[in-house]
Amino acid sequence: MKKARKGNLIIGKLEGIRVRHVALLFTIIGIVVFASGLMRPFQNDDAPQIVDNQIVHSFGNISKFFAGSTFYDGEKLSGIYYRPLMTTTYSLIYSVSGAQPTAYHLVQLALHVGTAVLVFLVLTRWLKRPTAFILALIFLIHPLNSQVVLSIPTMQDALYAFFGMWALWRLIMHGKEKSYWDVAGLLMLSLFSKEAGILFVIITLLYQWFYRRDELRKFILTLLAPIALYLAARLSAVGFVPAQHAGPINDLTFWQRLLTLPSAFLFYFVQFVWPSQLALTRYWTHESWSLGGVVVPLLIDIILIALMVAGFIAVKRRLKKPQAIGYGFFALWLAIGMAPYLQILPGLDMTACETWFYVPMIGLLGMIGITLQLVPWKRVKRQLKTTGLILLALVIVALGARSVMRGFDYSSQTNLAYVDLTVEADNYAALNNISQSYLDKGDYEKGIEYAKRSIDRFPVSSNYVNLGAGLQLLHQYPQALAAYDKALSYGESSTIYANLALIHIVASKPVVASAFFARVLHQYPHDFKLWLYDAVFEGALGNHDAAKTAITTASQYGEVPSGIYTSIMNSTPFTLPILDKKVLIH
Repeated sequence: MKKARKGNLIIGKLEGIRVRHVALLFTIIGIVVFASGLMRPFQNDDAPQIVDNQIVHSFGNISKFFAGSTFYDGEKLSGIYYRPLMTTTYSLIYSVSGAQPTAYHLVQLALHVGTAVLVFLVLTRWLKRPTAFILALIFLIHPLNSQVVLSIPTMQDALYAFFGMWALWRLIMHGKEKSYWDVAGLLMLSLFSKEAGILFVIITLLYQWFYRRDELRKFILTLLAPIALYLAARLSAVGFVPAQHAGPINDLTFWQRLLTLPSAFLFYFVQFVWPSQLALTRYWTHESWSLGGVVVPLLIDIILIALMVAGFIAVKRRLKKPQAIGYGFFALWLAIGMAPYLQILPGLDMTACETWFYVPMIGLLGMIGITLQLVPWKRVKRQLKTTGLILLALVIVALGARSVMRGFDYSSQTNLAYVDLTVEADNYAALNNISQSYLDKGDYEKGIEYAKRSIDRFPVSSNYVNLGAGLQLLHQYPQALAAYDKALSYGESSTIYANLALIHIVASKPVVASAFFARVLHQYPHDFKLWLYDAVFEGALGNHDAAKTAITTASQYGEVPSGIYTSIMNSTPFTLPILDKKVLIH
């Protein structure tokens, strides 16, 4: 009896919990759960998007954030993705804390906690506060959502979900006869964070259709201007061309993608229930019929969908009409949220990704919450209710503990890659990251080995760059040049040309090297490394005036080593170790 009273007391306290208390509790819990990953270093895309991104280092370049993509190629922000608000956030953080990764993680954690609080607020529209609190807590600590806090490139997901949920909450709380410009503004911020913000545009339209249909036209008219502004800005900056050769799934035919769809759909539900194997990226494909890869997942998918339909029928029969409408709303939320990631259309760079379930999970949690109202809690014996609370507490602790453990995986890019390989042995991105780690340690043979393994799985520019770098460091210049040529066939960047510049300095005829520098400096006139290497090249030939001009230009765009700068400006000889070979500057 004492345990039963304690369980009822907990529920009673949650009934009266206030929003500020939820925010405080979620902040404390969020810090505890994700503390293991908040001090981790920059990794993966952090280099071209933040660390080496000269444009992001100055907030005065904000107009450029809205006029380009996210990756710095040595000259401009390039790529096919349009996430200007993410780039703006990076720049704001950099202006305050510089290249300190913890600051970025803390902002992501704050956004994630804010989104979880908004999940709580939105769910209270249909559920009692204790149920809404528990479901929002699960969203906060669920290991599937840990990547949104621990991986800095997923700042885009933290931003678009936060602004989208805020927009939905403002819509729910909206009074009659008021304007919708606040909701429209938040939805526009969600779109400028990531194109997936369109999900919240659709979700808010669905809410209006279900609950405020008389003002649907007014709401649509309000959305026209912000959406048009976003579309015009995106078209001007990057256009609407989908990713090409972005991942193994992207190169499959339509029918092959359909064969992969059942396992991709099932992936998210399995990970939601049992998040034991977490990975940064997933690239599996099923290009032909198989029992384990296609048939079994398809049968399980059919069962899952049937259970959801049965849940709707039960809710419609046994609960009031508003709850049935709510279940349908959240079911459509789940379906719309998952639809872009089921490989029906080409353009995705992975087969599946944990962050893609970040917003659809809210729809699933809403369905679960409404389904729980079918349980006749008043008839359930007190002892059974207490047992249920204990089991729930164990589930929450287990989920939180898994997220804590996940934070340790982010100790380094290399460690994260090895973890990914335990989940998917032929993950080309992980193999390439391990190649990079061996090159950094000076084990060039191993670096080349892993680069070749990555290329065998899926050839892209980055693994050919690593192959070229390994061969270059072993002074196998013809083979390195061939590798860089392959890398350039998948996409150009100043990094590739900088590596090629070093080869030309030590291994090419002066006329060939001179033509190379003239061409690439015309293409990347603001890249300080290329100007620095050109200064070294001209100094090696004894062209002191040209060397001084080049080193002066380099110093305008980056930090030039003082010793090199002084020697070139004074026309004094020095030796420069490039590719383990001394180059005399005379």
